[in-house]
Amino acid sequence: MGIALTHAVFWSITASLAVRIALVGKGNQALGLLSTGTVMAMVAGIPLGRMVGQYLGWQASFLLIGLCSAAVMAVLAKSLPRLPSVNTGSLSSLPLLLKRKKLMLLYAVTVPVITAHFTAYSYIEPFVIQIGGFSARQVTVVPGLYGLAGFAASYLFGKWFAKHPRAFLAGAVSLIALSSGLLLPLAHFPAAIYALVFVWGTAIVVVSLGMVAKVLDFASDAADLANSIYSGLYNVGIGGGALLGH
Repeated sequence: MGIALTHAVFWSITASLAVRIALVGKGNQALGLLSTGTVMAMVAGIPLGRMVGQYLGWQASFLLIGLCSAAVMAVLAKSLPRLPSVNTGSLSSLPLLLKRKKLMLLYAVTVPVITAHFTAYSYIEPFVIQIGGFSARQVTVVPGLYGLAGFAASYLFGKWFAKHPRAFLAGAVSLIALSSGLLLPLAHFPAAIYALVFVWGTAIVVVSLGMVAKVLDFASDAADLANSIYSGLYNVGIGGGALLGH
């Protein structure tokens, strides 16, 4: 419970903070770098945590997470500038947010899109092993390509999202649907699966970044509150996807 609460608080303020400390006009690039770090952490952290847990027990995995988090906290406390609390919003801001149709539409889209993504992605490894017949070496390529896709998405987002936000989001959601839909018919073709995973990974990162950017745009006067709601809905999608995929 404590970990989930901390995770939610962290993500409710991180995006808006990254935009605030970025250079003027570089907010999208800041979000792109934030996404790159997140993808790198997922690609490297999940296998590392699994390996530590297998050899030293799950307690050691959590201890390692705690130590790394404490080190990061110390670095952030030392290096981040002191910023006044602005445009955070409060519960009194909630009725105003609920009246913003574009923001509500974005919230409504978040849950099904993220649920659909994690329904498939949570079980991509057993899928390629059991259905595709991948070897252990071939399986390890999948998360690596997903990580590389994060870099590609961050670059594309920072360079072109501000110019074509609607087309970017619509195209990315369409690519997620297309990629996941082609998994089964192409399951026995490793090269095709690798290409799908790369496109799929690029698309979901673009969607995540784009939605955060639009939340901050639609609710700039209550950024932290609006982003907290978005983060909560995103987590509902993650949990729902894992449940449905199982």
